[in-house]
Amino acid sequence: MNRLFIHNVFFRICSGAIFGVLVYLLILLINNTVEDIDEIFSHQELYACIALCYVSFESMRAVLKWLDRVSPQGNFQKRLIIRVLGTLGVSLSLVALSISAYYRWVIGFSIGSGELTLFLVVFGALGLLYNILYFSHYYLQQENRSLMDEEARLREKVEADFSSFKSEINPDLLYESLENLILTIHHNADEAEEQIDSLAGIYRYSLVNRQQELVSLEDELAAAGTLIHLLNFKHTHGICFTSDVRQTNEVYLIPGSLLVTIDSIVRNTLISTKSPLRMKLSLEEDDDYLVLQHVLNDRLVQHTESMNAFARLQRSYLFFSEKPFVQVKAGHENFIKFPLVRIPQPVNETS
Repeated sequence: MNRLFIHNVFFRICSGAIFGVLVYLLILLINNTVEDIDEIFSHQELYACIALCYVSFESMRAVLKWLDRVSPQGNFQKRLIIRVLGTLGVSLSLVALSISAYYRWVIGFSIGSGELTLFLVVFGALGLLYNILYFSHYYLQQENRSLMDEEARLREKVEADFSSFKSEINPDLLYESLENLILTIHHNADEAEEQIDSLAGIYRYSLVNRQQELVSLEDELAAAGTLIHLLNFKHTHGICFTSDVRQTNEVYLIPGSLLVTIDSIVRNTLISTKSPLRMKLSLEEDDDYLVLQHVLNDRLVQHTESMNAFARLQRSYLFFSEKPFVQVKAGHENFIKFPLVRIPQPVNETS
């Protein structure tokens, strides 16, 4: 809500009447007992107190509105002091003039100093309450606005990371594949052709799905299989990838999720024929996660670019799921959990 409650029409209409009744009862109880209220109760005095409350509230609202227009920002203490003194000064002055005029022109005699002091004390306390409510609502609104701005900035950052993630091309994979191709082409033309087809398939997949926000797990698995096939040329078939997921067309991922994750795992893991890398993809229905699991065998020095790409992928999932993209290392095992993104399939209606 952009407007403060003191400017709400309903509050302005009801507050004067409600607080006017309370003020009148309070003044009666100060000088009398509860049993005497029935005898001394006067509708005319009640209406006078209600009118004074309207004068007090509307004058304070006008002062606050004017000060907000003249000096909308400033030091907290300065803002507090100026507004409290300004509202109380104007409000109590008008209340004093109004109650003096009421006594002189309606009742027929001047108000005593004791009675005037009582009215000023009561309406001064009411003015302080009004200011407390105003500042509470004002700074709550400021805090909410700050949180919304922070959320908007975070969303923009996530969108930027998401766009960057979708548009980037892995240069290390390209150069390493070309170098490996140079070594292979002189000895085995058929194997070199397979490498070219796999490399082209990976980048074709990235280009085709660059404008897509989500792709099915089935498509990601096909691309991941192509990547594993390409990487095994370098690692002499030391990489194995299996999947236990059945309904691959009902689960969706950000394009390139498995490619970036597998590439990051491979580049930061020691792999040999005696210590192969085995990755397994499974589905945790209870937790709504797609889990990629492998045995830890970390390199001494991490590959920075692949880790940065993996971090951008993690932030990108904030755009689609309330569940976090998490990585859990337990013992010798590493578990990478993708939050499930499901798109309801259309139901074919039969007549």
